[in-house]
Amino acid sequence: MQLFLIRHAQSQNNALPEEERVEDPGLTELGHQQAQLLGAWIPSLKLTRLITSPFRRTLLTTEPIRRATLLTPEVQVDLHEQGGCYSGHSFPNITGRPGMTRDEIEAEFSDYQVSDDIDGSGWWSSKPFETWEAARWRAARLIESTKREFAHTDERVAFVMHADIKSLFLSHLHDEHLGVPCNTSVTEIELTPNSHKILEFNLTGHLPADRITH
Repeated sequence: MQLFLIRHAQSQNNALPEEERVEDPGLTELGHQQAQLLGAWIPSLKLTRLITSPFRRTLLTTEPIRRATLLTPEVQVDLHEQGGCYSGHSFPNITGRPGMTRDEIEAEFSDYQVSDDIDGSGWWSSKPFETWEAARWRAARLIESTKREFAHTDERVAFVMHADIKSLFLSHLHDEHLGVPCNTSVTEIELTPNSHKILEFNLTGHLPADRITH
């Protein structure tokens, strides 16, 4: 299989100091431009599956991809950013928040397939803040489930996700830290049942230089 890890476009939080950030931001105007440029370029990847995190910023990044590919995006909780959905920016003021509910996602993104574990309590269900170590284990679990489902196939799968969980995912495949992925950057990985190879990291060729952000 070919796996493409795509970081979301610039979110409103990316453009704010940490103390002003909110639990589930949308995209900035620049972020919407990045997502549109990504969508215009994405058919070259010849994707066969499109899977996205349930955060609003990833759903909004996925939308131009959906329109360009005509794929049905699959919303899966395990692609969420490290920490989960929460308010506050430092302990002890961090509080778990629900995240979007199934009805809210389906109302705004009607052509998406929402996983069965997202219900009326929200995809995060106000659970406590997810630690870095817990997220690292989740990334390992995500690699294993991806291998089980796709590694023996010719599928070309895109995960629309976040910087930290993308970095944690890659840390299980590469000994050295590869750096912070840019907004809408694409990392391509070749996965077989017994091997993996990172073919491209942080590809931003679809963006003009003045549209590249972290």
